[in-house]
Amino acid sequence: MDSNIPIRHVPPEWPVPLEPMWIDLPHPWCCLFIPLPSLPLKQHQRSGVRDTVEKIVGYLRGCAPLHLTTWLLMDSLHKDGAVRELSRNGRHWMPDFGLGIWPDREPPRMYEDRDFLDLEYGAKFPQMVHSVVKAGMTEDAALHAWRTMFGTGSTILTLADGSSDNMLEAVREPLLAAIQDESFRSFPWYFPLLGRNSLGHEKEGLLDCWLGPACVYIRESEEDSGLLAISRMDLKPALLAAGFEIG
Repeated sequence: MDSNIPIRHVPPEWPVPLEPMWIDLPHPWCCLFIPLPSLPLKQHQRSGVRDTVEKIVGYLRGCAPLHLTTWLLMDSLHKDGAVRELSRNGRHWMPDFGLGIWPDREPPRMYEDRDFLDLEYGAKFPQMVHSVVKAGMTEDAALHAWRTMFGTGSTILTLADGSSDNMLEAVREPLLAAIQDESFRSFPWYFPLLGRNSLGHEKEGLLDCWLGPACVYIRESEEDSGLLAISRMDLKPALLAAGFEIG
């Protein structure tokens, strides 16, 4: 993807005055970063952003028979009543719990004495464990989960060549390799958590290991205050179909 190609205009229904930008990645990957004013998004901003992103997803799904899965990072679900939505829809979504791994951060481990002794006054206690939920046994349920939870700062949507189980099997060993603490080596599944800093560590072939058969990975990145869309597929036609003007 040529990251020098500007995105000149966003669709008229786009509710926030910020424009997307490209992030350079090794071929064949490309990445679009969409800054947002905050996460969780304010309620009146959610539908405009969500509906535009859904048009991008719909176009990409029309190009290839890719399996849609919704994942929820539990770190932010205590905000804005989001956890109540998960509880309310639990019977429909049938949530399945696993462990999220940041390839560019310290892997999960039990807390040690040094974590308490080295903590500076006023500093946040380091979070070592990041739970991830797979929401929806069917693609319809997964899409409903994504639409319901979008804007909470928790959603990750993947489009993969094959089922979500195939994806999890493919990424298990690369993610598990980083974990030394035996307490965290027996989870049912592991899932990659990627942000802008992760992509700054990207080397050729590394995303293939992190994402396996996933062709598209769209995450609300609270730490980056934006939406990250990582794709093996050319995103330009999808953006045009969603109403963006490019070039």
